[in-house]
Amino acid sequence: MRPAATPTIADLFLAFRQAKTALYFERRGVGLHELAEYEKNLPNKLRELKQTVERQPWFDNLPTGETWVVPKRFRQSLGEGDDIVRIGTQHDSDLERPIDIQIRVSPSPAFAIMEVLYLWRFGGALDALLSKQVLGYRLDVREQRVVPHRRWLFEYWPRRYQQFRTAPLDAAKEALGRGEQVLVISGDFASFYDTVEPDFMMSDAIIAELEAVSAEQFDVDGYKQATSSLLRAYGRFRAEGARRAGTAIDTGVPIGALTSRLVANLALAPLDRHVEAIPGVLCYRRYVDDVVIVAQARGPLQGTSEVLKEFLPLRDSTDNVLRVDVDLLGRAGSDFQLQQKKIRVHHLADVPGMDFVEAVASDFSKAVSERRAFVDSATVAGDGASHLVRAGEPAGSPLRVLRDADRARLERYALSTSLRSLERVSSLINRQEARELVRHSLEHVGRVLDAEDNWLDDLDVSLRLLKLAVVAGDWDSAKELNARMDGIWGSIESLRAKTGSLYYRGREIDPRKPRPWTWLRNYLHERRVEAVSSALPFGLDVGQVESRLPGGLLLRTGRVGATSLRRRAALLASADLRARDREDDAQSNGPTPGINHEWLRPELDVDEEVRIRLDVIDEFVKRCEALKDSPWAIPPARLFLSIRPPSYFDIARRWLYRVEREGFAEDIFEKLLCVVNAVRGTKYVDPVGSVVDSSTVSIESFWSDESFGKSTAEPRIILGNLVVEDTAWQAAATRVASSAVGKPILTLARLKGLAKVLEKASRVAHGHTSAVLVLPELSVPRAWFRTLSNHVVRFGRFGMVVGLEYSHDPVQPFVRNQVFAVLPGPFSSVATWPWTKGLPANEEGIRLAHLPTPVTFPPAAKSSRPRTVVKSPWGALSVLICSELIEARRVADLLGRVDVVLCPAWNQDTSSYDHLIQSAGFQLHSIIAIANNGHYSDCRAWAPRAVRWQRDLCRLIERDVDDVVHVDIPLSSLVAFHTGAPPAASPATAPSGKGAAQEWRPLPPDWP
Repeated sequence: MRPAATPTIADLFLAFRQAKTALYFERRGVGLHELAEYEKNLPNKLRELKQTVERQPWFDNLPTGETWVVPKRFRQSLGEGDDIVRIGTQHDSDLERPIDIQIRVSPSPAFAIMEVLYLWRFGGALDALLSKQVLGYRLDVREQRVVPHRRWLFEYWPRRYQQFRTAPLDAAKEALGRGEQVLVISGDFASFYDTVEPDFMMSDAIIAELEAVSAEQFDVDGYKQATSSLLRAYGRFRAEGARRAGTAIDTGVPIGALTSRLVANLALAPLDRHVEAIPGVLCYRRYVDDVVIVAQARGPLQGTSEVLKEFLPLRDSTDNVLRVDVDLLGRAGSDFQLQQKKIRVHHLADVPGMDFVEAVASDFSKAVSERRAFVDSATVAGDGASHLVRAGEPAGSPLRVLRDADRARLERYALSTSLRSLERVSSLINRQEARELVRHSLEHVGRVLDAEDNWLDDLDVSLRLLKLAVVAGDWDSAKELNARMDGIWGSIESLRAKTGSLYYRGREIDPRKPRPWTWLRNYLHERRVEAVSSALPFGLDVGQVESRLPGGLLLRTGRVGATSLRRRAALLASADLRARDREDDAQSNGPTPGINHEWLRPELDVDEEVRIRLDVIDEFVKRCEALKDSPWAIPPARLFLSIRPPSYFDIARRWLYRVEREGFAEDIFEKLLCVVNAVRGTKYVDPVGSVVDSSTVSIESFWSDESFGKSTAEPRIILGNLVVEDTAWQAAATRVASSAVGKPILTLARLKGLAKVLEKASRVAHGHTSAVLVLPELSVPRAWFRTLSNHVVRFGRFGMVVGLEYSHDPVQPFVRNQVFAVLPGPFSSVATWPWTKGLPANEEGIRLAHLPTPVTFPPAAKSSRPRTVVKSPWGALSVLICSELIEARRVADLLGRVDVVLCPAWNQDTSSYDHLIQSAGFQLHSIIAIANNGHYSDCRAWAPRAVRWQRDLCRLIERDVDDVVHVDIPLSSLVAFHTGAPPAASPATAPSGKGAAQEWRPLPPDWP
């Protein structure tokens, strides 16, 4: 069982990696600067920690971390009610609105590392005590073990949260479909973490349960020693929290700690078992402190309280508080209470009940699906603020939900989607348009924030907007947001003026005590400093930062100036703790620095698995160095620590980039798989492809389907009629010093066009397992390729062949015209490589030569390799780039090797298509599919059929309109004809009464 009694440096290193990832994604957490400082001196820090643990194991000699007073929500008095909907006006009492607070911790890196070691040792058995119906904050276990070499400590929460939302609705729909009446009960626990008494972790009952579920002999003595040390650390947290909050704190586990997530879940484990054992319960799900119960409705209902008592062990109470009987659950000392305002009981029956459930499920699905769009059209139109309005005023929201609390949560989820899209758009378009777009959106949202005057609920939104303004260079909005924050919580005095009083678990804190106000202000200041540091552009010097943020930012009683902000930004970047990952961050544009490949290696190599992983990562780093690709050219051990390591696509793009020149090595996909597993901490088993020969590969997952040969399963080709103006060609071809991409036109209008084509392609490809989108030659800026490809791999569900704008040689006046394949496989795997156009088209060469700085293509290689061909169960495909259709050698190279030719084109002379397509198509006896620049249009697919009018499979002439056209190509019949096999039954593609020999033109005389 890992770790041993005394952890090695390798153990501490792996634990730091998991702790860092978990803490970075902690909502409302702070402390990233401390994590980055720790990593900066990680070798010495880990040695010091090892010595500390050797002297005193576990947590007793470790600082728990910084304790913060955190605002939770504006407090409402019991019985307070106001049904007036105010827009632009406020309550008279809103000038002083009391706040409910909570206490949270930013664990020190050393403490967080030790928490991970604790979870390695005992987390698997503890997690096994939880019901499968408990979905939130579950450890990422494999065979009852937390795997040290994986990146994630906890399961990926969005997938689990979606299950929490959809499973009860599915159960209700199924019961209603059987004609039953159902109850849907939803609610949550008030101040949940603060009401947990963790002493149950040392009880005889839980130790007996651990011994019963453990896959091997459970170390009871070790568990007692470690857990008692952990609980003493929790006690120190409560004592410090009480001192800073100015009120007594007798129970609770630290919000923000890693172990407390598991402890809090275990506190409600008896409740989970209690509910699941009740007859008539059809579905039970819990997500941390949120619960949903679906049960059969039996007899007349007496009211919410009586219904709850049927399913939950509630104590009788005279104060109208719904308290759980913690003694019955074996959780003495805890004080679990249901939030009355958030409890809802729905009694559903017949068709109206079914309609309601389907409406709730549909609205949730819509909110989730919008997040998968490449660009949110409402955001681009500046309509993101509507979600913020509706989150604050449920009466104006169109969402159907089980509880009003869910409506606000989903509206804020939709707002988060809009902001995420706005962040993406602003990072892709030019700086001027980005500033204008962000300014317009922030003005709208800012007016809503001012009208609501609800700074607390909008705190996360405001900080995210501040980061967005800083990234986009909209410094006017940044200064306005900063001033708005200073006016509310810039000082203790302003905070008191807006708040009046603080409450902790319903108890008012003595307003004369200064510490609660001090640490509340400190927390808010720290979050703002981290937000700005994580977004501050690297291209600004000290003077520029000072001019844009005069006076810097308030931090406690002082200010953080330009120099300190730049230093913090660089420190966060070095540890991959910025708002954007290393590749998207501006600093990545710099030259490849000298790399210490041996950083921390000697002490890590004692762990055989770590040594092997780092050796493989080192191969990837050296590949990046050879390509002069700076983002991931860092010491292998530092890359292994990245919280957002390069994606499968990022790795494949670099690993396979030279295959066109060097050929596909026999084991190249197996090595790619090893690199991905090493870098990302995954354990994928199947490579995305295999090598047939040095110029032919097989991608089994691409165009694969069990229903091969059926009419509904033919491959679908989607041709993108993407509009690109001639000015974009000239800008990309213009040579600029220190730029490998010319000076591309990155406008919002152009991005909208691409997004429109992607959205239509996604609809066309939906439900079709074998589809490929073809985008025209030179149609997509290289700056967008990464974002576009990662989106297609994650959400597109189709392959893509895309023409990128010119790449400029850093020394010679040469440009490369390339088309890239992006062929997704299962589990976000992908194969990607370029096809490079060897010779310019006649007009292309003339225009390149007449640029202000003339450029041309590099000299053709004396002996070029055959063009790369992709084989699949459906057949074989390759690419010819526009004028290559009339290159005799290039066409001849594909004779007998392909069944489909995809042709990204930029062709003004569309009248020549009939001749070009028929000439190449008959010579190769292949389907030809051309995606031409939408400015000139005429996208079409053609097949060498015997009957002339059947040869045009699809065609679109729609100039200057971003659109797509698609066709399910008759590939199975063509492949059968090529191989001489009997044709598969395919009534949708084969002419009635004709066999394959009659359907197709004869093969060329020189067919191999």
